[in-house]
Amino acid sequence: ATRLKVRISSGAGETFGVDDIAVAAATSLGMWEAEGLDVEWVPARGGVKALECVLKGEVDVAYGTFAPVIASRERGEKTRVLASMARGLAQNLVVRKDKVPNIEALEGARWAVDGIGALSHNMASLIVEVLGTEVEWVVAGPPPERIAHLLDGRCDCCLLRVEEARALTREHAGALTTLLGFGELHKMVAKQPHGVLSTTEHFLAASPEICARLARGLVAASRVLHDSREMFHRAVRNHVKHVTPSDEEIRDIWLQEHSSGSFAVNGGMSRAHWSANLDMYYKLNASSAGQRVDPDDLLASSFVKDALKVLGTHHNSSFDAPVK
Repeated sequence: ATRLKVRISSGAGETFGVDDIAVAAATSLGMWEAEGLDVEWVPARGGVKALECVLKGEVDVAYGTFAPVIASRERGEKTRVLASMARGLAQNLVVRKDKVPNIEALEGARWAVDGIGALSHNMASLIVEVLGTEVEWVVAGPPPERIAHLLDGRCDCCLLRVEEARALTREHAGALTTLLGFGELHKMVAKQPHGVLSTTEHFLAASPEICARLARGLVAASRVLHDSREMFHRAVRNHVKHVTPSDEEIRDIWLQEHSSGSFAVNGGMSRAHWSANLDMYYKLNASSAGQRVDPDDLLASSFVKDALKVLGTHHNSSFDAPVK
C-alpha cells in the first residue's frame, strides 16, 4: 500500500503518559507504520489548542479530550470524532502536604490544569462538583508544567497521570502526597472524560484512507495494551521520560487499567458510551447556549465500524461495546 503522511497535534504536549498510551503505542509499537502511515506529531498545550491547530489547517487530526470537539460543533464548526483513545483516565489527585492536608482543605485551593476546557479541567470539575467545594483554577499547561507548579508552590494540587503521581510522591515524599487515587476517583466519577482523535468533515471526505488506517491502528494498539502487560510495559518505557516509575508500579498500573476496561479495544464509539459522554459534557457546561449535539453528528463512527470488520470484535466487549 502507498505510504501516507498525517500530521497530528497532541494535546498532551511534548510528553505522552499512560493516559495517552494507545496513541503513543500506535506510533512506537508500529501499528500505524504497519498501516502505511507516517505520523508527524505536533505538540499543543491541551486539547483545546490541539483542535485549534486542525481548524487553522496547521495539522490534519487532533489528539485531545472530546469536550472541545463538542464545543466546536456547537459553534457550527464541522469537526467530528474519529475514534476513542481510551474509555477513561488513569489519574491521581496529588497535593502539597503543607497546603492540602485533607479533602476539606481543597476549599479555595489553587488547582493546576492544562487549560480551561481541557481534559484535566473537565475531570477536575467533575471531582469538585462531587465534593461540593470550590477551587481556584491555575492554567499551567501539560503535565510537566503542572508538576513544576506543584513542586515550586505555584499551585496546591493537580491531577497527574498515575505513573507521574507514583514517581513524584515517592521522590518528594516530604512535600507531596496522593489525596485521591485511581480507585477512589473511579468510584467518585464513574463516567470520565478521555482522549479522542478528531478532525474536520473536510478531511474525513478528502482523506478517507488515512482515517481508516488511523482507526485500525489505534484499535490494534488498544488491544495489544489490554492483552499484554509486557507490551504495555514497553510502551510506558518508550514514552514516559520525565518521571521514572518502577517496574512494579508499571505492573500495578496495567492491572488497574486492564481490570477496569480502560482500553478502547473496540474503538470506544458505541452510542451508549457517547450518550453518557454528552450527558457529562452538558452537566459540566450547563450554560452552553448551543443546541445539544447529537451523537450521530459528532461521531464519524464508520471508520471504527469498518476497522472492526477487519479486526473482529474484541472479547472485552462487556466494557467497550462495538459500534452498531
